[in-house]
Amino acid sequence: MTANRDGRRIVLLSLGAVLGLVVVGGLGLLAADDDADAACNGHVELCDRAYDEVAYAATHNSMAAAAEPGWFFAEQPDGIRAQLDHGVRVLLVDSWYGQRTDRRGIIATTGSTRADALREARGEFGELAVRAALRAQGATGLSPQGPVRPYLCHAMCELGSTSWRHSLDELRDWLAEHPREVVTVFVQDEVTPADTAEVVEAAGLLAYVAAPPALGWPTLGEMIDSGRRLVVLMENHGGGTSYPWLLQGFDWVQDTPYLFHDPAEFSCAPNRGDPDASLFLVNHWIKSKTRIAENAEVVNDRSVLAPRLEECEAERGRLPNYVAVDYYDRGDLMAVVDELNGF
Repeated sequence: MTANRDGRRIVLLSLGAVLGLVVVGGLGLLAADDDADAACNGHVELCDRAYDEVAYAATHNSMAAAAEPGWFFAEQPDGIRAQLDHGVRVLLVDSWYGQRTDRRGIIATTGSTRADALREARGEFGELAVRAALRAQGATGLSPQGPVRPYLCHAMCELGSTSWRHSLDELRDWLAEHPREVVTVFVQDEVTPADTAEVVEAAGLLAYVAAPPALGWPTLGEMIDSGRRLVVLMENHGGGTSYPWLLQGFDWVQDTPYLFHDPAEFSCAPNRGDPDASLFLVNHWIKSKTRIAENAEVVNDRSVLAPRLEECEAERGRLPNYVAVDYYDRGDLMAVVDELNGF
């Protein structure tokens, strides 16, 4: 009888220990869930920091995705939705006017911006590369047709494009599903402020856009609580009094040069923007279009990226807020941005 009682006691103690572990583990999961519910851009500690006191992973030419059809010079592995899922919080995109053509999937750059697009493409890729790319795309001798619409293209839409409206629809859906995240879109805008505002409104994003800060940037927590957690910056033309939430980008942001051919050329020198602007964009990619992913593998490595950001922070006296790279999935971008934020 004693042996049976001892056996039962051991079993009950063992069950109690297991239940205790389950309860403690469950409380730990609840605590983790509570933290997630209270976090701002993934960290509770960021909620009390002003928007310009936080570092963000950014993608250069975010729309140019290798995983999506039609991009001749892709600079990211996947599309905007996937980038957001993987932690990118600043999207650098280019907006142009385009038209559908007689060739399926090929958009023609249209109107007064076409000459600018061709000039930019030749400057970016070289005359011979542009001719070869257009032939490879089957994009010579096109017949534009139908309405002119805003597209996201890098220089010439013939070399790759996606609908601006479709991209904004994806962004709206993602923001709705992730209510504790602050996102920024920085637009090289060849589309007018009025047409940009129209496509933002049509996508249902007006409820998310942040107003220009009057007395310094709000904290991430304040932006999230207000629902105004989408910052829209325009390189060329702000929205003025008609669309004040289309912020004149380089009034708020200063940046570094970006036409580097080799990592040895990386510089933190002032480039565009008001020298007193509190937001700092570090452009960190190699200009060559022949080995985009391979170059990203090298320069996004911690051994290259972290020292450059430290140098730029010391030289410019600003936290690198937007760390913009090609092929964000290569190297150590996310870890280095976490380190900038103190994690």
